[in-house]
Amino acid sequence: MNKSKIAQAIAFSLTVISLQAVADSAASNDEIEKFEVRGQTVENSSGFLDTLQEGKLFAGKKTSVVDLSEQPTLVEPNLRQLFSRLPGLFVSEQKIPSIYNVNYRGLGDPHESEFIAFFQNNVPLAANMFGYPTIYYMPGAQRVERIEFIRGGAGLMYGPQIGPVVNFVTRRPDAQAATALRTEHALGTDRLYSTYNEVSWAQGDTGFMASFDHRSADGPRANEDFEVNAGYFGLSYEGFKGIKLGFNLDIYNSDSGEAGRLSSAEFRENRDLVKSPYNRVVIDQTIASITYEQQLSNTSSLHGSIWYNQMDRLSRRSAMFTDPANEPATTNIDEQQFSNLGIDLRYSMAWGDNHIFTAGTSGYQGDSPRTRHVSDDIRSSAQNAADLRFEQDRKISYNAFFVENLFRFGAWSVSPTLRYERINYDLAETVKQASLNRDAIDLDRTYNELLFGLASSYQLTTDAEVYVNVSESYRPQRFDDLINPSSELAGSNGPTISRAMNYELGYRAQLNADLLFDVSVFRIDFKDKVEQIQVNITDVERVNSGDSRHQGLEFAVEYTLLDTATHTLTWFGNGSLLDTEITNSVTTALIGNDTAFAPNHVIRTGLLFNHDKLSASLSATLVGAQYWQDSNQARGNDATEIAAKIPSYQVIDFSADYQLAHNWTLYGGINNLLDKHYYSRVRSDGIDAAPERSVFAGVRFTL
Repeated sequence: MNKSKIAQAIAFSLTVISLQAVADSAASNDEIEKFEVRGQTVENSSGFLDTLQEGKLFAGKKTSVVDLSEQPTLVEPNLRQLFSRLPGLFVSEQKIPSIYNVNYRGLGDPHESEFIAFFQNNVPLAANMFGYPTIYYMPGAQRVERIEFIRGGAGLMYGPQIGPVVNFVTRRPDAQAATALRTEHALGTDRLYSTYNEVSWAQGDTGFMASFDHRSADGPRANEDFEVNAGYFGLSYEGFKGIKLGFNLDIYNSDSGEAGRLSSAEFRENRDLVKSPYNRVVIDQTIASITYEQQLSNTSSLHGSIWYNQMDRLSRRSAMFTDPANEPATTNIDEQQFSNLGIDLRYSMAWGDNHIFTAGTSGYQGDSPRTRHVSDDIRSSAQNAADLRFEQDRKISYNAFFVENLFRFGAWSVSPTLRYERINYDLAETVKQASLNRDAIDLDRTYNELLFGLASSYQLTTDAEVYVNVSESYRPQRFDDLINPSSELAGSNGPTISRAMNYELGYRAQLNADLLFDVSVFRIDFKDKVEQIQVNITDVERVNSGDSRHQGLEFAVEYTLLDTATHTLTWFGNGSLLDTEITNSVTTALIGNDTAFAPNHVIRTGLLFNHDKLSASLSATLVGAQYWQDSNQARGNDATEIAAKIPSYQVIDFSADYQLAHNWTLYGGINNLLDKHYYSRVRSDGIDAAPERSVFAGVRFTL
């Protein structure tokens, strides 16, 4: 269906629904339900997001919420445990926290999580949301209160993206909070040391909070060490009636070694082989935000934020080698700087017979210069002027306007959504790579998009509903899609945006006090994917390569097996059963293949035990076999071969907390309890072995 027909259908539906809503309002205006909009719930069902939250409507959309206070202490890096109760998220694991690799429903390579939009308290974490949508930072697990997971292109509430949104909600200052202090320290395998420290207090109408966390380890291989330092400061002011002001500042640094990737034979024979003893990745990131919440009336509110996200990404990477006699002569020193200033403003209002209207705008300006130096000292990251190979100036401007209305008619509700987007790219090569014959690239392009969505639900009982969501989405071009610095053919690159339709039909219920259940079927039609095509031995070109279909079933169940005055025992199980297919491609041999990184199942299950003094978690992750290339073929041969399929694997994790006294708690855990040797991350140059069994133990003091 083309956009004009969709627009006509939605416009007609809005007209009919609005007339009916006005009629209902006139009939029962005196019985309109009043409720607080500001940060409060309209209706609540454990495990799912509230109907209205901070100006966003979630009715009829597939959502999940995980309260991390129900789980024992986590010490990163172990995203497998962090996401153990979020169905369908696939973690492509590596041993260092410099890069986070996650994908969903087989939408793309999980490398740096490009197909999932990660947020922290509704502020985007990516280096650049569209030009370079990669993740190098996540808040420390000890500071995260809950994780919100929104599917279906996030229902057009966070942007146009095809994949879901993961929003980390962290502890923040509270003007009503009592003074509190928390410090914890843990030791573990490979000389792991982790500490998290937090203090919060209030004075008058102002609340304050500050935290610092540090993690470091040597790693199982030489040059697989890492060090992470992160600090936070925030304040909340509530001195004005009906208004809450907030300020938040996060500062983050990580320095990680990259010991090199392996062929299939090397992984089997010696997974601890070091092939890049001097490669490093250093990340410096600063995230600041000013937030504004106002209760305009009993039935309306305003939520706004201004945010700033700055990152410096510096990598030093040479070719891999094992024989010192074959040490490479040069290394690439690549630096990308990102500076993004954004705004988000949302208005919500209850009207008529308990209908809800929301509208808002969001946008950002991004400046992302990039340089590459090629140095003959592979042990140093010094950037000498004589070694400069190319330099790029990359700017992006993005604006969006959106409107959504929840219409309620008894047990049935429907929410049409309309979103207008404008993206401008201003990209230039200020220094072109000398070996290229083409002209330097200098382009200025603007794209305008109109997106539609429709969510609906039917309340079967007060605790059970059927929901359906259909939404358009698209994936803007990345910087390298338009201005690849090392290809002779980059000047002729001209891929358009990729598009998708998301469909979801599900049933969710709190069947009783002990049983929470959510199951859905889904389909994503992904059109005009942008991929890199090897044109000849030296040149690549970014093109719209083809289409794919992603469909399956997703479920989540939590059941309280035991619930007494002193302890509870809860079983959880969740997963995704996935079927994908490349339906169209410029490379005809790919048609009919599975898409890369699309395991036919991702299943997680476990037990959560909570006692007055003891809490414990035992969880298992089961992931099906998957191809790592759309070709579904191996790469290389003999000793250099990388097998076509990533084998299936099963991993068990255990963690526990024990309260020694009122202020003192012991905690610890065993990651990969059975010491499975496996991998889930593959790049074109080899395999990253997943972490082997590791243990940690620590102590926490609170006041």
